[in-house]
Amino acid sequence: MKNTALAASLSLLVAATLWGVFWYPLRWLESQGIGGLWATLLIYIGTCVYFIPYFKQSFSEIRTQTLLMCVLAVFAGWTNIAFFLAVIDGEVVRVLLLFFMSPIWAILLARFILKEYLAWQNFVALVVALAGMLIMLWQAGMDYPWPTKTSDWLALSSGMAFAVTNVIMRMAQAISPRTKAVVGWYGVLAVSLVLIVVLQAPLGKVEVETLFIAFAIGAIMVVVMTLLVAFGVSHLPVQQSAVILLFEVAVGAVSAYLIIGETMVAREWLGGGLILAAGLYVSLEEGKRADD
Repeated sequence: MKNTALAASLSLLVAATLWGVFWYPLRWLESQGIGGLWATLLIYIGTCVYFIPYFKQSFSEIRTQTLLMCVLAVFAGWTNIAFFLAVIDGEVVRVLLLFFMSPIWAILLARFILKEYLAWQNFVALVVALAGMLIMLWQAGMDYPWPTKTSDWLALSSGMAFAVTNVIMRMAQAISPRTKAVVGWYGVLAVSLVLIVVLQAPLGKVEVETLFIAFAIGAIMVVVMTLLVAFGVSHLPVQQSAVILLFEVAVGAVSAYLIIGETMVAREWLGGGLILAAGLYVSLEEGKRADD
């Protein structure tokens, strides 16, 4: 048991580290002529190759709740696309912190959609997280603390979409976890392809080797991160998993500082700290309820 717990902890640490530096290959692909939407499409083509053998089997499950699975595909797709676009154009740590508002959006959705009871502790966490977000977004000369950057909107919407995705997964109790993963990953493909067509996003002049690297990022890096998280959260208490996965923010901060010299001011760290504290508290409370 101790060896399994240690392996699970190491798995989550490695996954958090990889997610924390994932911004770098995305920016590298953009520098090679592959913009965010095309990068997302190519990466997830590589990722979804692994699910081709399971798609036929999953399709029979999808037909039992077709509408719900379509909604899941759209929100899962936007979660990834918005996050990728945000870390390409925005400040890495700022994007990560705004994305980590997702546990707060999740408790609101659970209250109004799943009719779950909203404990006063969670209400306090909600207020703390919102205060942290406003502190992060406030800038001198602003009348109201409001997102002024496209990357801020993308990061916030990605976290909201992730919260919706989690709620839908909880609603679809009759669908297996593997099928929900298939729907989510193919949803990324579908939404990115639609946006490329609608927005007429061009693909620059790209070397064939770069295309293969994009495929490899999906087929290797994304798949490994997903499997590591799945193994880790399956063998550790939710509370412990939530704490370890926050290591992603630290890795993102250090890597962005060392590679591109990115820093944040004290006000942004204060707001981000409040967001992380509130999100961590909500995650720990969810874990306690799951254990009871």
